[in-house]
Amino acid sequence: MNRKPISIYIHWPFCASKCPYCDFNSHIQKTIDHSEWLNAIKAELNYLVEKFLFKNLNKYYLRSIFFGGGTPSLMEPFVVKEVIKKCKELFCYKILNKEIEITLEANPASIFKIRLKEFLDSGINRISIGVQSFDDKFLSFLGRDHSVYEAKKAIEVSRKVFKNLSFDLIYALPEQSLKEWEKSLNEAFQFEPDHLSLYQLTIENGTAFHTKYKNGTLIPIKSDLASKMYYMTEEITKKYKMPAYEVSNYSKLNRNCIHNLSYWKGGDWIGIGPGATSRFCLDNKRMQINIRRDPDNWLNDVKLKKNGVSEITEETSQDYMIEKVIMGLRLVSGINLNEVSKVLKMDKLNMLIENNFLISEENILKTTFKGRLKLNAILTEIIK
Repeated sequence: MNRKPISIYIHWPFCASKCPYCDFNSHIQKTIDHSEWLNAIKAELNYLVEKFLFKNLNKYYLRSIFFGGGTPSLMEPFVVKEVIKKCKELFCYKILNKEIEITLEANPASIFKIRLKEFLDSGINRISIGVQSFDDKFLSFLGRDHSVYEAKKAIEVSRKVFKNLSFDLIYALPEQSLKEWEKSLNEAFQFEPDHLSLYQLTIENGTAFHTKYKNGTLIPIKSDLASKMYYMTEEITKKYKMPAYEVSNYSKLNRNCIHNLSYWKGGDWIGIGPGATSRFCLDNKRMQINIRRDPDNWLNDVKLKKNGVSEITEETSQDYMIEKVIMGLRLVSGINLNEVSKVLKMDKLNMLIENNFLISEENILKTTFKGRLKLNAILTEIIK
């Protein structure tokens, strides 16, 4: 039997401080009962698997686990270890000699050598560090609780412990010059990362930055300068043999983030914890399960009924095709046109191909580099 890969996302909603650009479900809480949270995570995982996937368990193998947040590096390593153990108990976790990818997101301020080794011993084999900038003035602007020095030390320590290292940088910041971004990007490669997530700053609703933007105290960078930064990013990452495989993600050969590819390719995953989402195909239906966002209410719900589910919906086949288009065109490798053609305006698509925003070869539809710069606009044009 050909088994399908499935991924598991664990959301740890707590941070030491809230960054002004962040719209993720993150909260500041002084005291946390880690044992209580471990029991709740395991209970919700059990519930979702038993209720929705139990009769189909033999159809899956576990391909990745991702601890996101929030700041998962604030978790006690024993929690991480027990969660990984539970995930492996529920699914066949190793097939065809492929190692399961298990990622932990980390904040530089919470990275210490002893703790990293404990995470490694717990089963983590990939670390993703939220560096965000190699310039102290921009770290201050972004509300980060670490310095450039601390960020670099964190990368150095992590590099010695983990064979698979990724970190994030944010660019196209107000008053940032092309030269400043070039300097930061070249610095990043001195640490020989396996993977980089390089994001342009976006002003998200509900964030402190959005409030500043609305009252005129935060002025975004001009779009033409942001585009130049994106072009330069493409050139420099290629020079270091870490080309883009997704709009904002770059990696060495065979170091793509397997977990995130599950999202972008419309795969199956289970989301556990406050604000998490699950999506998987069940009995020829695409299911979406949303978990309530507030950590206290989530914890209380799980204690009472073993889950924090707030909403269960079924996607139509058309919804699923649209999801595949929206997510799949983020990938440099593109999407299978035959699988999604029913939801596309072919006249608009052909026009964008003629104008070099899209490419279609052997029924694979891709964005060009020029198209990646205009992806949102392209999606609006081509989806019915």
